[in-house]
Amino acid sequence: MLYVEPHAGVQPVVQLIRSARRSVDINAYLIDDRRILEAIRGDTRRGVRVRVILPSRPYRVNAATVQREFNALAGTGAEIRWAPARFEHRFAYDHAKYIVVDGGKGETLIGTANLTYAAFHDNREYLWIGHDRAVGQALETVFDADWSKRRAGTAPRKTNDLVISPGGEQAMLKVLDQPGAVDLESEEFGFVPRISNALEHKGRLANIIVPRTISHYDLGNLAPLQRDGVNVRFIQHPRMHAKMIVGDRLAFIGSQNISWTSLNHNREIGIILHGQAIDTLRAQFNRDWRKASPKT
Repeated sequence: MLYVEPHAGVQPVVQLIRSARRSVDINAYLIDDRRILEAIRGDTRRGVRVRVILPSRPYRVNAATVQREFNALAGTGAEIRWAPARFEHRFAYDHAKYIVVDGGKGETLIGTANLTYAAFHDNREYLWIGHDRAVGQALETVFDADWSKRRAGTAPRKTNDLVISPGGEQAMLKVLDQPGAVDLESEEFGFVPRISNALEHKGRLANIIVPRTISHYDLGNLAPLQRDGVNVRFIQHPRMHAKMIVGDRLAFIGSQNISWTSLNHNREIGIILHGQAIDTLRAQFNRDWRKASPKT
């Protein structure tokens, strides 16, 4: 099931956490929504084991805020560990946003949203919640490895439709290279040559929505695409935090921004979608496109 934020609200995430019988594993870049924290507290009180991986140094978040979130989460009874050191330095982050219920035997969430109040009230976000056993178990393997500060190996990366970074660039290119038009919503637009080349090749068949507050650096990366005919618009409300690509056959949502660091160094999780999700994503993109402006 695909959920569009801020319309769907936080309830799908709360229901997912409450559905657990034995365990909930959460990789969260940021977490402060009180209803999610309360759902976690309810789980631990009824004997469900809740584990959470957090980054100790999220980008441009001060240490006091990180400690406050840690303390609030610790108060729920959840077990908490910091992300592996390889995702905790200047050029790499644990930026993933996913939840695995009952070791992959329950439902799994993969999305663009941090578990924050803003994500469910102010932002454009997308969440996929589904019961794909292969995806769930592959993500559980990744979580267990990161929890134990080990490498997850190659097996999870072979799971159909699951997009894991480091190494997520090829999957995004697969979505971009599909025949026909492609539409993107992206919070950032960094310099990733193969992705830029794929969009230049699409030309007028590519449409991109980015935030009106996008950086001058990112505007510089978009300028060559615009000269090649790619259509770019800028949106103010809702705040564009999504990372989404949709075409006629395939779609992508996930934590991966279009940046070299995100695709090649960070821990990020995304998923390739098919079927009804494509119609939902394209319809939302079209609504956002009508609200967006060709000028910053």
